[in-house]
Amino acid sequence: MLPNGLRSTDLSPDNLGAFPAHVGRASNVFHSLQPDLILMGAENHFYAPVTVGARVLFDEPILALRLPTGGRAAIRHEAYGRLEESDEHWNLGLVADSACTIEHHPGDAYRGLVAVLTVGRLESLLDRQRCPAAVSRFLAGHADGVGFAARTNARLRRIAGEIGQTPYQGAMASLYAEGKLYELLAETFTILGAQDEPQGRVSGRDRKAAMAAYDLIRENLAAPLPVEDVARRVGLSQRRLSELFRELFGASPFQCLTRWRLEAARDLLDQGELSVKQVAYSMGYAHVSSFSQAFVRQFGFPPRSRRRRTDFGL
Repeated sequence: MLPNGLRSTDLSPDNLGAFPAHVGRASNVFHSLQPDLILMGAENHFYAPVTVGARVLFDEPILALRLPTGGRAAIRHEAYGRLEESDEHWNLGLVADSACTIEHHPGDAYRGLVAVLTVGRLESLLDRQRCPAAVSRFLAGHADGVGFAARTNARLRRIAGEIGQTPYQGAMASLYAEGKLYELLAETFTILGAQDEPQGRVSGRDRKAAMAAYDLIRENLAAPLPVEDVARRVGLSQRRLSELFRELFGASPFQCLTRWRLEAARDLLDQGELSVKQVAYSMGYAHVSSFSQAFVRQFGFPPRSRRRRTDFGL
C-alpha cells in the first residue's frame, strides 16, 4: 500500500508487480522447488515509502527465511513484531499465519532471497535433531510465532551467491537450488543455536566474542589465522575461546576450522570447475595428499569421487 492509499488490488490483474513509474519498480521471481518449498528472488527499487502485504498460501505453519543482498527493508508480523533487514542482517520467522507486511525505504535498491517451507518439511528435515530452543518451542506448539534477526556472515553470502549463479538449467537447477537452500538453513540454525543459553550459562559478552571469532575463522578459510590471533582480536584468552567453541559448536576452534575448510572444499568440488589440486590449494593446503587424507577422514570418501564429471554434463 502506498501513502496515497493505492493498493495492489487497484492494479491490473495482468501485472500485479507493476507500480506507477514515479513510485518505483518491483520484480519478484518465484520458483516452486517442491510442493511445500518456495524460493523467491526479489529486486525492488522504490522512490516513495511502500508497504507490501504478503501471504503464502500453505495450509500449515511456515518457516520464512529472508536474506537481503542489497538495500534494506523491514518485515512486520503480529506474532513477533518488526524485524529490520539489510545486506548486513538476515531474518527468519516461524509463524502459524503467514500474513505480514514488508516496509520498503525510498531510494533503496533492494535485492534478496526469500525461502519459504512448511513446518512439516522442516520437521522431516530435522528428524528429531537438536535445533535452536525457540524453534523447538514453536514446533512443540508452545508459541504462535517466533522471529529472529542476525548479522550476515561470509558463508551466508557465499551460499546466496551460489544460488543466484547456478551452473545448471531445468530440473538440475532446481535440485541445486534446493540443496543450497538446505545448506543456508543449516547455517542459520548454527548461528541461532549459538545464541541459546547453554548449560554452562555463557555470558552475553562471551557469546558475542565467540560469534566474532566464528566470523573471523569463516572469512579466512583459505588463509587461516592462528587461533591465538583470533582470540586476541576478539578479546579472549586462547583457553577461554576453546572452551566457548566446545560449548557452542561442539569442537575446538582448530577442529571447527578443519571441518569448515573441508566443507567449503566439498562445495567447490561439487561445482565441477576446479581440479582436486586447485581446490586443495585454494583452501590453503600445501600438499594434495594432506588434503585428500583430511577429506577422507571427514567425509569417508576421496575428493576425486566427489568432483562432478563435467565432460558428461553431470
